[in-house]
Amino acid sequence: MSVLGTQALTLSDYKKRINPDGTTAFIIEALEKVNPITQDARWKEGNLPTGNVTTIRTSLPTPSIRKINRGIKRSKSTTKQVQDTCIILEDRSSVDIELLALQRDKEGFRRSEDAAFVQGFADVVAANMFYGSTDDNPDTFNGLSVRYNTLTDGGNGTAGHQVISAGTAGTDTNTSIYIVGWGTQATCGIYPKNSAMGLQHRDLGEQTVTDSEGREYQALQSLFTWKAGLAVQNIRANALVRNIDVTKLKTAANKQAIIEAIVQAKNRIQGLDRGDKQMAMYVSPSIYDMLELWLMDKNNVHITRQEMMGKMPQLFFTGLPVKKCEAISEQEPAIT
Repeated sequence: MSVLGTQALTLSDYKKRINPDGTTAFIIEALEKVNPITQDARWKEGNLPTGNVTTIRTSLPTPSIRKINRGIKRSKSTTKQVQDTCIILEDRSSVDIELLALQRDKEGFRRSEDAAFVQGFADVVAANMFYGSTDDNPDTFNGLSVRYNTLTDGGNGTAGHQVISAGTAGTDTNTSIYIVGWGTQATCGIYPKNSAMGLQHRDLGEQTVTDSEGREYQALQSLFTWKAGLAVQNIRANALVRNIDVTKLKTAANKQAIIEAIVQAKNRIQGLDRGDKQMAMYVSPSIYDMLELWLMDKNNVHITRQEMMGKMPQLFFTGLPVKKCEAISEQEPAIT
């Protein structure tokens, strides 16, 4: 049985995209997810064809007290290198030339299909920025939840120092709050050396393609490619609140514990008030609801809302912009 309808536009798809007057319908992207992390990320070209190598200082020189007629013990700093790789995302849209011939606004019809591909790519990149794991899939990159996946505090410069637990975790009913510092010397998206940044689109024009049964037909094709990775160049640029049980968000004690955990996590970030990075706090839809409702709590001193020119009011937590990200899961396992 042919599955062509899952790979390319069919006449049935066509009829669902045309207005009664024959023009291309404006498509309501009900499946579009809210994932501002891909727009917020600072991007830089990597120093490798496959990604980027970051050199991180791991210890500082220790000066000695100089005594008269006595020498001192020499010291030095130490460093280590971390290599981050990029993934290559690729997809193609294909529209049968006979299907396109029925359309008055041919370019508009193709653009309506291409827009869905753009959103699909953004959703995958956002999901990997949070949950990508090279242990689960060697072809991806490690996301923030994997890089900050421990509660063991090893002191400044360790991932565990940047993670605060919100209390008792549930069983696969947890979520996390991600406070991210974007900057070329902090956390940034990367793309391979000598390549292009962001989603690339190529109009391949009319080509001979095959259906699922190997039979040929002519179609107009578009090729989409995005080479992307993530580099955490300063482990102290970010902080996470983990083990938030979303089934207990209405409990007053748990809400207070989450607020206190956010304060602690925020204060773990190095140079929070410096202008060398752009800060943002990413939360799941349920956490966003909880924080916005906290505005009405008489004990609230941390959460504010500011009117933005021509936009919806923006939520802030002690100056940090709070952004809802649908890529953040509310079914995370507990970490220990």
